[in-house]
Amino acid sequence: MNGAIFATLSGQMPLQKDRAIVLSKRAFGESDRIIKLFTFSSGKVSAIAKGAGKSQKRFANTLEPFNVINVEYFEKTSSSMVRIDNADVLETNSGIELSLKRACTAGFFAEFTERLTKERQPQEALFGVLLAALRAVRAADLQVAAILGFELKILEALGYMPNFRTCVYCGKEIPDEEKTRFSRERGGVLCPACCRFLSYRQYPPAVLPYLSCLSCSSGSERNDLLDGYASDVMEGFVAFHLDVECRSYRILKGLVGGRARS
Repeated sequence: MNGAIFATLSGQMPLQKDRAIVLSKRAFGESDRIIKLFTFSSGKVSAIAKGAGKSQKRFANTLEPFNVINVEYFEKTSSSMVRIDNADVLETNSGIELSLKRACTAGFFAEFTERLTKERQPQEALFGVLLAALRAVRAADLQVAAILGFELKILEALGYMPNFRTCVYCGKEIPDEEKTRFSRERGGVLCPACCRFLSYRQYPPAVLPYLSCLSCSSGSERNDLLDGYASDVMEGFVAFHLDVECRSYRILKGLVGGRARS
């Protein structure tokens, strides 16, 4: 009997191969490990690695958080969790361990991605953003602007990007000098006329244009005042619309001077 047909009849689907980023790992029983993967082709996937905690050879240092791997796994019709058969490292997490800030930044990006995505929904654009974010973290301690920039890129890839261009109530284009009012409830900027009817928070004139530019820049220049206000905007937006609170961010926020986001 054909191997693929036999596997299907036995409740096990044919072997799947993909590229993946390891989001997290935790113990399951004495020797198994539960792995959260973000794959290129299938999005977020929950997996079990049998014997990964028992054998020093099987999956040795392969399934560590923030590694980029080639993974082979079997799906089972009776389970939402796949079983990892083999994995090879493409890019290690080397460099992230050099500082607590790097570890917390990488943890934030991974946790933010995990919390905002559903199982088995392909997100190729998001895979690319997360890959770029982790590569940046491995190379340097990111400043607040860069962290916010990658956060915005993640939101954009998922279709959750705040509207910094037009009034979220009337749709009117707003010049940068008038972008001072942000409605977290509506998810974007308000024009002077519409702000009379809706709740909003007002910021100094440069803040919202600055935040708008971070998603398409490296965020390499440091501006503590603008970073603080920009972080406040993002914290309110994400808390209201996405109901996401990342534990890794609470630590990261302290490390970057009390401002950033999740």
